[in-house]
Amino acid sequence: MPHTHHAAFAQKRGAKNTKNDKNTNSINNTNNKNSYKTKKPKSAKNTRKSAEKRNPFEYQGSHKNYGSNHEFNSRRERNRKAEKARQKAREKALRYEEVAIADAEQDFAKHNIDKNNVAKHNSAKSHNTKQNSAISLHPTSKKQKQDSHNATIIPDSAIESRENYRDDVTFAQLGVPEPLVEVLRADGKTTAFPIQQATLPDSLQGANILGRGRTGSGKTLAFSIPLVARLAENFVDLIHSDKNRKSRESSDIPAPRAIILAPTRELVHQIDDVIAPLAAAYGMRTVTVYGGVRYQRQVSQLKQGAQIVLACPGRLEDLLRQGALTLEKVMVSVLDEADEMADMGFLPAVTRLLEQVAPDGQRMLFSATLDRQVSTLVERFLPNAVVHAVDDADCQVDTMTHHIFAVSAGDKYEVLRKLASGKKRSIFFTRTKYQAKNMAKKFVQQGIPAVDLQGNLSQNQRDRHLAVFAEGLVRVLVATDVAARGIDISDVALVVQTEPPEDPKSFLHRSGRTARAGEEGDVVTLVLPNQKRAAHMMLRKAGIHAKAEDVNPASLVLDEIVGEAAELQEGWSMPEPEQQKRKGRGRGRGRGQRSGRGRESERDERNGRSSRNEHGERSERNERSGRGKRGERGSRVHHFGR
Repeated sequence: MPHTHHAAFAQKRGAKNTKNDKNTNSINNTNNKNSYKTKKPKSAKNTRKSAEKRNPFEYQGSHKNYGSNHEFNSRRERNRKAEKARQKAREKALRYEEVAIADAEQDFAKHNIDKNNVAKHNSAKSHNTKQNSAISLHPTSKKQKQDSHNATIIPDSAIESRENYRDDVTFAQLGVPEPLVEVLRADGKTTAFPIQQATLPDSLQGANILGRGRTGSGKTLAFSIPLVARLAENFVDLIHSDKNRKSRESSDIPAPRAIILAPTRELVHQIDDVIAPLAAAYGMRTVTVYGGVRYQRQVSQLKQGAQIVLACPGRLEDLLRQGALTLEKVMVSVLDEADEMADMGFLPAVTRLLEQVAPDGQRMLFSATLDRQVSTLVERFLPNAVVHAVDDADCQVDTMTHHIFAVSAGDKYEVLRKLASGKKRSIFFTRTKYQAKNMAKKFVQQGIPAVDLQGNLSQNQRDRHLAVFAEGLVRVLVATDVAARGIDISDVALVVQTEPPEDPKSFLHRSGRTARAGEEGDVVTLVLPNQKRAAHMMLRKAGIHAKAEDVNPASLVLDEIVGEAAELQEGWSMPEPEQQKRKGRGRGRGRGQRSGRGRESERDERNGRSSRNEHGERSERNERSGRGKRGERGSRVHHFGR
């Protein structure tokens, strides 16, 4: 009996031990899993936190110092590796630059440009005693190699002083044909500016021209006159054969004889206003091509026949892909503001367009600043170009006065309002589209008539705002950099930069909206305390040496710049410009038809919406679907000589 009892007890105990063994195995397995998880690497910060949780009283002093040192060493190691990677990138970029410079020098040597021969050729054609030199596109010193991206491509020997030119040289004395002289005389232009005196003797003979002149110096006429004269002289028979053709077969593709490329549609309009009367003297027609209007409108204008096409590169490429025109008969090509097109990313498109024109044609490139971004275009498409640079790029205009005002953030708007309160015509430049719209709105609310010019406006709105400002119906224009290039509006007495631009080129082009054609003007740049250092460096690169002056809304210097204050106009609304009141302005395909203003434009103007970017290009979705908003001016065709 006892034996049986002990046997049963042993059996029960064995079962209990078996259960304990199972629990033990389960715990061991759990520990093994946890131990597997703890093998993952942890940062010093996580390790310290877990140690503090396990024993918060014993984890003190040395342990924390250890974690902190570990973090410091890791951060130092990361910085060291990052600096090493940056150094390798710099060395790699330097090697690529050296290889590129060597290849470019070899290509340059193949051209075998003889400076002496070029100078003799220029002096033989021009009766003026000035020195012309061939293009030197490659840096020779280490410092020039380092600054090759921003350096000018104009050699110092080609910079001509204004003192070499007289104020009484007429266009007829420079060889301009009599019909063009009559058109210029009717417009009040009888004597030539220095940039025109320098370039016209060579460009009228068909030479490739690389010209630089400061803003407002007359560059547009400098290339418009020879373009029209060359077409009239060499291709007048072909032009009249196109005009006298009564019916154009569907297989015929419009083939203009000259193209002018510009970065923005506002500049395209500005050039067209200058060249259209000159072209009309010989019965030639011009067509403007740019984004923001429907394709069919521009295609129909091209089919009517046009000898001169003024275009933005993007839209011109689109029309070429559609077969709306061909460039194979183009004999004169002009690039206006080439460096701006480079900044906007148009150089590949410009290169593709110039590849399609006649290789033996004349090419002219003009800009207020010329740097090495356009050197590839000059080397490839302007061989043996005659260089004319009137004044240094950093030379200040004698009639322009610069003011650098340091203001606090709280006083900034009141200072701007004070500057806008005068009777002078002024342009205020902002960095963003929202700032331009908001500032113009605030000015109007406070009784100061103002309009904005920025990329969110439809083409119709931009044309209206620019027209009312140009005609003097509004004295304040608030704009982004879309208006900084080529907008030639007379009597702008004040330019205000609400904050300093990032690069000196933008500063120079903004400032160039005033003191044009010998007139006087003031340029005011507002600088916040945290912008002083960057602004000083930018101004030094732009060649501006004005000292910053602390101002507030009560400063007397503001009263001196503003002059007589204008009367406030409460409840002001923008009037209709005279340009749009005239009958037939903005008409469609023929005389007497209704305006090209479409329903979409009217609706967008009321709602203040637009699907275009800063430069007027439609969105990709609208481009694919074929939808777009039609501007009031659209692509203009000047019907002259009929």
